Amino acid sequence: MKERILNQLREGEYDVVFLTSPANVTYVSGFDVPFFGGFMADMARKLPMVTAVIQATEGKLDLIASSYYKSRLTRAGYEKTIYFECFSHVTDHEPVEYYRKAVRSLLKGQRSNRRIGIEFAAAPYWLAECIKEILPGAQILDVTAAVDKARKIKTANEIRKLEYAALAADAAQNRLLELSKEYGEYTELDVWFEVQKSISRVTGEMNPFYGELVTGPRTGLSDYPLGPTDRKIEKGDIAIMDVGPRVGGYWSDCSNVVVFWQEPNEEQIRYFQAVKAAYEAGRDAIYPGVSFRAVNDAMTEAYRKHGFELCSYLGHQIGVNVNEEPRFTLHETEVLEEDMVVCIEPQLYTGAAGSTGVRLEKMLHVTKTGARELNQFAWGIETE
Repeated sequence: MKERILNQLREGEYDVVFLTSPANVTYVSGFDVPFFGGFMADMARKLPMVTAVIQATEGKLDLIASSYYKSRLTRAGYEKTIYFECFSHVTDHEPVEYYRKAVRSLLKGQRSNRRIGIEFAAAPYWLAECIKEILPGAQILDVTAAVDKARKIKTANEIRKLEYAALAADAAQNRLLELSKEYGEYTELDVWFEVQKSISRVTGEMNPFYGELVTGPRTGLSDYPLGPTDRKIEKGDIAIMDVGPRVGGYWSDCSNVVVFWQEPNEEQIRYFQAVKAAYEAGRDAIYPGVSFRAVNDAMTEAYRKHGFELCSYLGHQIGVNVNEEPRFTLHETEVLEEDMVVCIEPQLYTGAAGSTGVRLEKMLHVTKTGARELNQFAWGIETE
C-alpha cells in the first residue's frame, strides 16, 4: 500500500477507512477492479464488488469482495480477502446481509469511539448505519478529500502504468491517421472498430475505453458526445477523435484531428493552428509551482493571438480516474507539483454556422524541468 495514503489518513486521524469506489480501491490495493459489473453487479444488488478496508494505524489492508471475483483475486495474490456471496440458484439469501457480516468481522472487538472514514458519494447509504450498529460510538467522516490529496502525486509505478496506457492510446490515434491517408469506404463505426483493434494489439486484451469519433459538419458542434455513428465519411471531412483506454486500472486520454483523403481547407487550418498554439503554450507553461489557473491563462492568451476566445475548460489530472481534480480552469489556484500527470485539451468549434472543430490533447508528466509528453502520436494536420 502506498505510503502517501497512509500518511494522509494518519494526518486526518482516521482509524479505519472503507473505500468503495472502483478507482480508489484500485489505487490503494493495486487490484485492477473490473470496470463493468454487468449481471454480477445486478445480482449483488449494486453492492460494491470490491471494498478496500484500511486499518490506518497498523497500515493493514483488507479487501471485501464479491465471490464472483474469488478466482481473479486468488490469481492476483489476494488470498486473505473476505468474500460475500452475491447470488445462489439453490438457496434464498440476502447479499446485503452477507456484506454486513464481512464488515462486522473486520470491526469486531475494536473500540467503540473510532474515527471511521467512508466515501460519502460512493458508499452504500446503509454502510454508515451498519458501522454504527457495530460501534455505536464511532464517528463517521467523509474520507474523499484525504484520498484525493494522496492521489495527486503519482509514484514511479503509477507513472509507468500511465505511460503504458498512453502507448495504447497512441496506437488508436496512429490507426486513425493511417486510415485518413488511404482512401476507403468507411463509416465512423468502421473506423472506431479499427481503433479498438489497434488498442487490443498493444495490450493483448479487450480494454474498457471511452471517447468519441465525429466527422464532417458535426465537428463544428460541441455537444459531446456526437459519435461514432453509421455516417459515411466523405473526402475532405475533418474528424475529431478523443479516446482513452483503461489499462491495468489506469486511464489514458488524448485527442487529435485528421482530414480524410485530401489537404485541409483554409478554415480547418486556421482552427488547427490556433488550437495547436494554445496546446504548446499550455505545455510550455507547466512547471512545479505554477498554478493551474496560470497555465489556463497562457492557453487563453494564445487563443486571443489567433483571434479566438476561450470556449471550454482546458484540461485535468489523470490516473485511476480519467478526469481528476485539480483542473485547468479560470478559478483554480492550486499549483502543479512534480510527478503529477495532467492532460491539456484546448479546443475550438465553429458552431452551427460552420463545419469545423478541433480538439488536441496529450498526457503530460510534470517534471522538475517542465512537461514531458507521454503520448507520442503526431498531430493529424501538418501546417509547417
